[in-house]
Amino acid sequence: MAPMYVNVPKPGSPWRVALEQAWAAYAAGTVPVGAAIADVHGVVVAQGRNRIWDEPAPGQIGRTRLAHAEVNAILALSAESFDPRALTLFTTAEPCPLCVGAILMANIRALRYASREPFAGSVAMLRATPYVRSKEVSVHGPNDSQLEGFLIAIATEFHLRAAGPRVAELVALSAVVRPDAVALGERLYRSGEWQALRTKRLEEVFSLLVQTVDSSLQGV
Repeated sequence: MAPMYVNVPKPGSPWRVALEQAWAAYAAGTVPVGAAIADVHGVVVAQGRNRIWDEPAPGQIGRTRLAHAEVNAILALSAESFDPRALTLFTTAEPCPLCVGAILMANIRALRYASREPFAGSVAMLRATPYVRSKEVSVHGPNDSQLEGFLIAIATEFHLRAAGPRVAELVALSAVVRPDAVALGERLYRSGEWQALRTKRLEEVFSLLVQTVDSSLQGV
């Protein structure tokens, strides 16, 4: 069989920056979610990652359950330099209630997320009340199966290792939307492969895991 094509996001693009942030979070031992904010030309103007169990970056927060990727990306914005209504927030996972609220109150009007999160994902909140609906936030979900598979796989492994009180629910719901990626995440956790993977470069790990997920789908 010919090698499959692996579509890693282009360097410097919002998705690449968000992915790099997610991988940095994973390597640091915290929730693997990253975010980037881009202007109308696609130029990244701010970025952030989950730092719940990591130290804060300058101008951002860490070591608190509020230190989510989207929140840190928004905190990194220079309010005087950008009209938030003209910006798009890119995040590697469907935002939770905290992050949906932060996006709304920051007046960002466009949201893109790369992977579904059926347990805590809360974009449905964007239609919850007249005030929220008046913001008219444009939302686009996953459109890259490889990227989504990679993200759900590393998130599954992380959450199994972190052993939170509701991990079984989280993993079960993720398995409904991407059983292939969840199975890979479970394997990485059980085998201990994650310990070696998180020391490697993003490109190397992305290619390896994406090909593993795609091979399982093809019955190889």
